[in-house]
Amino acid sequence: MRAPLTLEAIRTAADALLATGKAEGLHLAVAVVDRGGITRLLLADDGAGPIAVETARRKAYTSAVTGFNTTAFAQFAASPQMAAAPPHLVDSNLLPAPGGVPIVVDASEVIGGIGVGGADGATDERLAVEAAKSIADLLA
Repeated sequence: MRAPLTLEAIRTAADALLATGKAEGLHLAVAVVDRGGITRLLLADDGAGPIAVETARRKAYTSAVTGFNTTAFAQFAASPQMAAAPPHLVDSNLLPAPGGVPIVVDASEVIGGIGVGGADGATDERLAVEAAKSIADLLA
């Protein structure tokens, strides 16, 4: 089992993500959780609203505990097989919306998740993918 996320790595990646968002004119929130879904970092840029903050946290949680990016989770949650018991209704912290990505090291080990809120789904996901890779690289 891999060493846990370090505050230095997640803070470096989160700060870079917020700077990128600011350069693009966005007001974002970013959350990082460990493999169990416990919040390790939650930052909101100036102007980020409460929905951005909460969705970032829930996207990070979803990606960490499911091991899927939240776009794939949304497709799974909407599938006919899940109609009887949608997983996001069983665990209210799960959020089937783009912008959450698992943090993966050693090619397959999920050690946490990162979520971005405050922009459109595609932008949130793009930035989360970049930040998750940055964290994994910093921990290598």
